[in-house]
Amino acid sequence: MRKDLMKLFLELNIKEDDVIKKIEGIRKSQPSRKVRSSGKNVSGFYPSKKMGVTIQFESRTLELAAIYEKEFDSNVIEYYDQPETFPIRYQNKGRNTGHYYTPDFFVIEKEWIGYEEWKTEKELSNLILKYPGRYSIDEAGAFRCPPAEEYAKACGLSFRIRTSSEIDWTLQRNIRFLEDYLIGDETVSSTRRNLIINVIAEKPGISLERLLNMKLDFGADDIYHLLAQNEIYADIKDSLITDFDKFSIFLNKESSNAFYNMASANVKDALKVSTLNIYPLQPLLWSSEPCTILSISESSISIMNGEQEVKIPHALFEKLYQEGTIKPLNHSNNESTTSEEVIDIILSASPKSLEEANLKYNILQSHWNGISLDELKVSTRTFRDWVKKYKDAQSKFGNGFVGLINKRNNQGNRERKLSPEIIELMDKYIKEKYENPRSSNLNSIYKRFYQEGIDRGWTPPSNVTFWQSSKKRSIHVQTEKRKGPKSAYDTEKFYFEIQTTTPRHGDFPYQICHLDHTELDIELICSDTHQNLGRPWLSLLIDAYSRRVLAFYLTFDPPSYRSCMMVLRECVKRNSRLPKMLVVDGGKEFHSVYFDTLLAKYNVTKAQRPGAKPKFGSVCERMFGTTNTEFIHNLLGNTQIMKKVREVTKKFNPKNNAIWTFESLHEMMDEWCYQIYDQQIHSTLGTSPRNFYENRLYKTGKREHTFVRYDELFEIMTLPSTPKQKAKIQPGRGVRINNIYYWGDMLDHPELEGQSVFVRYDPFNMSIAYAYVNKYWIKLRSENFMIFENRTEKEIQIATIEIRKRMKNTGNAIEITGKIIANFLNSAESKEVLQIQHLKDKAARLSVKVTDWVDRSNNNTPKSKESHLSIVSEENIISSKKQEEMDTKKFVTYEEF
Repeated sequence: MRKDLMKLFLELNIKEDDVIKKIEGIRKSQPSRKVRSSGKNVSGFYPSKKMGVTIQFESRTLELAAIYEKEFDSNVIEYYDQPETFPIRYQNKGRNTGHYYTPDFFVIEKEWIGYEEWKTEKELSNLILKYPGRYSIDEAGAFRCPPAEEYAKACGLSFRIRTSSEIDWTLQRNIRFLEDYLIGDETVSSTRRNLIINVIAEKPGISLERLLNMKLDFGADDIYHLLAQNEIYADIKDSLITDFDKFSIFLNKESSNAFYNMASANVKDALKVSTLNIYPLQPLLWSSEPCTILSISESSISIMNGEQEVKIPHALFEKLYQEGTIKPLNHSNNESTTSEEVIDIILSASPKSLEEANLKYNILQSHWNGISLDELKVSTRTFRDWVKKYKDAQSKFGNGFVGLINKRNNQGNRERKLSPEIIELMDKYIKEKYENPRSSNLNSIYKRFYQEGIDRGWTPPSNVTFWQSSKKRSIHVQTEKRKGPKSAYDTEKFYFEIQTTTPRHGDFPYQICHLDHTELDIELICSDTHQNLGRPWLSLLIDAYSRRVLAFYLTFDPPSYRSCMMVLRECVKRNSRLPKMLVVDGGKEFHSVYFDTLLAKYNVTKAQRPGAKPKFGSVCERMFGTTNTEFIHNLLGNTQIMKKVREVTKKFNPKNNAIWTFESLHEMMDEWCYQIYDQQIHSTLGTSPRNFYENRLYKTGKREHTFVRYDELFEIMTLPSTPKQKAKIQPGRGVRINNIYYWGDMLDHPELEGQSVFVRYDPFNMSIAYAYVNKYWIKLRSENFMIFENRTEKEIQIATIEIRKRMKNTGNAIEITGKIIANFLNSAESKEVLQIQHLKDKAARLSVKVTDWVDRSNNNTPKSKESHLSIVSEENIISSKKQEEMDTKKFVTYEEF
């Protein structure tokens, strides 16, 4: 155990060996559970520099905020997510209840050690009513969990509940903005440092906007570095950095305090309970549960919920009352109800009724001011009627105007003329017969209802009445019951985040990015054989703030960890950056060990959006739709027509009209993502994504100290490993990876024989692998190198499956080795099995070669639009397809290009 922790335990009087062993066990154990994403929360993990491991969070707006608070709080020494599960016991509504409970964190602070649970105030308010024996509120207004506190106390530890109200979102956003500078060790040159300090000294309290616009010999990165290193000062709890014109900068904290002490502040008096018009024995509704006020003391209010008494401090009661969580059950106080009734009468009146009431009121006022009724053209009897109504409303509501509003909207018999039995039967048929997975026609349901009504001797209503009754039901509920939750997703209540948290698209580029895949609506052919290869998959990495496409990856293989690795490679190759937070869905390709390890290595926070909720990934979903509608659907061979497959004839089948090859589509996709879309006006931004991106980087900093070098080490880090991540070095054979032996001269040392080393392999070239030996990654070659060269992992998998199938059919049980796989790949039979996959992989490799050539020759700048169109235009492809022989003078092959 660390010496500083032992010293801390002594300071906190923790001397018992059992308590120390308990703490040490929690520190060494893995998280007791894996967090999940439900319908409205975004879960994930945060790569903690302080802890050196990834920390799980179950909510982006709660646990992740708690993680940032602990990560950059010097008072917190260590913290662990999802610590041990322990039993708690309590009474709930007269019954003894017990179950296992997992807190969110175990925290070691300088003055406190124990378990910590985070919940929203709204959730805790409901839990107090539901489980009064488990949760309570103390006299200070703090939420408590007595059963968990008892367990922690028995272990010599502490337990506390933290709520969403404790989160300072201004501080949170500023910490996340400065995170790159807080964890970095970059320094600012003395020249730029002195220049910035001199400017601030001359103009204390200068706004960040003005400082950036001075266009002196320093940039935004220099300012944020000095701010993170406390060489200049700003109150990051007071205002947001992104409010550049309001964010004031000083030389030090003392200067800031003196500046603000000169300004006057308006302090509003706090709301007193006496103004809420509450009294003992008053019935209330607390989260739709009926309660009663027992007594009101100077410090708290006692509320009876069933047989349980809950004491709430005045401040918390006021807050719940203002939020509407607590409401009066009836209105016995005239002063508090008059205004509400008056408002209801006015809101329910039609515009014509209000116009008439205004006219009557003006006539009354005119007569009382001395104008005769003859001049006003109103009879005496009518005038007396208006005066009576005015005075009656004045005495009843305290407002005479509402008495002048006519009650035509309440005239007539508005009660339903159908008998309660018929209404009950009609509702039963709608709920049970119509709203079910059978999705029966409403007309057929009405006929069955009508017949049953006749059989019972009733007179059933018309089908129009039956139809109107069904339309009074919730469309979302009906769709969900008839077609399922996915079909009902569009009619689901939109989730409005009314509290101030972090922006869902971030404050600067690369802060939040989205990664997702889709199958494009186009059929492709082989450039050599013109054989149909099917539809390709597109992976997109999009910056949520600027809507820029940071990288794309095109492949024929369904989404896998390979697609994720390659799109991140492309992002670093083009931008030398990786996202701060990467938002993904629940697909298994996003949750492999290789993918998570890569993100943790480069300090990328992974956030998982809820499944089957595409609105959470609207940035990617919209780009997929834009790509299809504005680009893919304008090409020959697109599959739009296949949405109505019964109307498709052989002549118009996309498979027969396909002319685009993978290589040519890749070239045009490069042009579309990085040039066309990047420079056209985006409706949400009001400018192009490129301009929006560049303008924001000028203010928020380029953060060059976070750049990732695209070198051999990065390429190795993006390669996958085996499930065990290690392989044993066998004398004379090397290491075995995926049934294939790999060898390198560095392995020919006696001291290495029998050791297990970390290994990685290239999924696009199975002839090469890497092993971590003596603190270096060394390159290994496979057995049967010439056969496995440029063979992809997908081909090897297909071959292995085919071999196992053949062995099963023949009844042979032989261990599959690299030699068996190599012989199979070299045989004539394998060509039939692997032909399509080989053509797909070949096309993908060629497209990668083209991209690499363009990057090297143009310094990471894509070729111009004209040069692309001259090589892979649709007209050239059509003319080449009609030619019986390829004209090498007119066409440039991709190898030559």
